[in-house]
Amino acid sequence: MSKIHRLAATAAVLATAGVSAFAGSAGASTTSTPDYVRLHIQIIGSDGHSTYGSLRCDPPAGRHHRPAEACAELAAVDGNPAALNVSVPWIRCNPQAQEPTTVRMTGYWGSTVVDYRRTFANPCMVMTTTGSVFSI
Repeated sequence: MSKIHRLAATAAVLATAGVSAFAGSAGASTTSTPDYVRLHIQIIGSDGHSTYGSLRCDPPAGRHHRPAEACAELAAVDGNPAALNVSVPWIRCNPQAQEPTTVRMTGYWGSTVVDYRRTFANPCMVMTTTGSVFSI
């Protein structure tokens, strides 16, 4: 199983378990979700394999495992994925584990163009920093 598939499998297990800590830990939303949200998501594993997904928030949908939670987390930061800092206290990651994982998000949050790319030390760090946003 590739590292990227392990990340997706972990996210799916957490979603199946009914874990709602992600959405609550993003903080209370001070902004609403705009009428038009179309986001394309890509995760690139350390082996170079890419996984693709999409997210819409009007209503929450797309090729995404947890669209409602992801939309709520993005709404809490006004659609800015760089501002995500989701703290999941019950997950411990080893930041020294080197399995570089890059996430990419492009599209629109209302009238704002989104073009975000960030490389994390490993898939666990993606999940504990961005919550459900990249759970594709």
